[in-house]
Amino acid sequence: MKQLDLYVGRTVAGMILMASAGLIGLFVLFTFLDQMDDLRNDYTINEVARYVMYSVPRIFYETLPFAALIGCLTGLGLLANNSELIVMRSAGVSTWQLFWSATKPALVLIVFGVLVGELLLPDFERTARVLRENAMADDITPRGGVWYRESDIYMHFNSVSHTGELRDIHQYFIDDERQLYRTRWAESANYVPEKYGGYWLLENIVITHLVGETKTEERIEKTLWKTELTPQILNAEILVQPDKMSMMELRRKIRYMESQGLNTGKFELGFWTKLFQPIASLSLVFVAVAFIFGPLRETTMGMRIVTGLIIGILFKFVQDLLSPASLVFGFPPLVATLTPILACVGLGYLLIKRAN
Repeated sequence: MKQLDLYVGRTVAGMILMASAGLIGLFVLFTFLDQMDDLRNDYTINEVARYVMYSVPRIFYETLPFAALIGCLTGLGLLANNSELIVMRSAGVSTWQLFWSATKPALVLIVFGVLVGELLLPDFERTARVLRENAMADDITPRGGVWYRESDIYMHFNSVSHTGELRDIHQYFIDDERQLYRTRWAESANYVPEKYGGYWLLENIVITHLVGETKTEERIEKTLWKTELTPQILNAEILVQPDKMSMMELRRKIRYMESQGLNTGKFELGFWTKLFQPIASLSLVFVAVAFIFGPLRETTMGMRIVTGLIIGILFKFVQDLLSPASLVFGFPPLVATLTPILACVGLGYLLIKRAN
């Protein structure tokens, strides 16, 4: 049984690696061609190549479940075409034993994918996004500006530059009774690096003091603003999506937002999606094994690959449909994450039960 286990594992592992390499190469090409449409200013061919290079960990992580699906379908399908699975079954090897043999190499790749997703992807994705936006334009501000909260200060920046310059800054100071007692407006702010003190230099400031019904204004040419907010944090806040952050970053962000009474929906969704990504990959492997012993028992290799792509596309479609729906309709993000996974497990169980 150990020799059979190693043989099935090697066959499936080889096909998973081939599928992963093929998907990465395909999406790298698509990403490169897509970025070619945005060539302008300092965003040249060289910058596009750097952006694509930094995007490889994200592409690997996002295509991992589908590589496991296609690899298992083709690996076990190859054994089925050579009648090797029939011989194994005749020798008393159960479907569940073959499932475990096919799952072992997928598990190794999934663990590696988790490490990439936690250790490499966030920094690489942040670098890629900042590099792209820096080369295309000085201003990275989304439409409507940027809101940010720190302790009892609510802030709005109308313009944010990747170089560490803010323009048209509004700050609103709230007391313990949730009442507005002071506002501060500044025409611009420039960040002074940490080696020189790590602060923002505000210029052309208007401070409004609110005491009861009395309002007084104070004008200052320049002042220092000490805060934990840095251009790097602001760039990440604007450019990096929750599902591209690490789980530790997401947990910190969720705890901070909960302490501030803010809506954590999209960050919870990103956290649960990353947490259950390995289980999603295993559920697709389960479906692949079930299809080999069921509907795809005697089909061609090309048909198995097409079937794997269709299943992967449907899985991704349901994920992308339920994720925003949970934010719009208010049902728990955990439900949106688990629904497609449980659907795959249920389908795989029914097919294997019928095959047995």
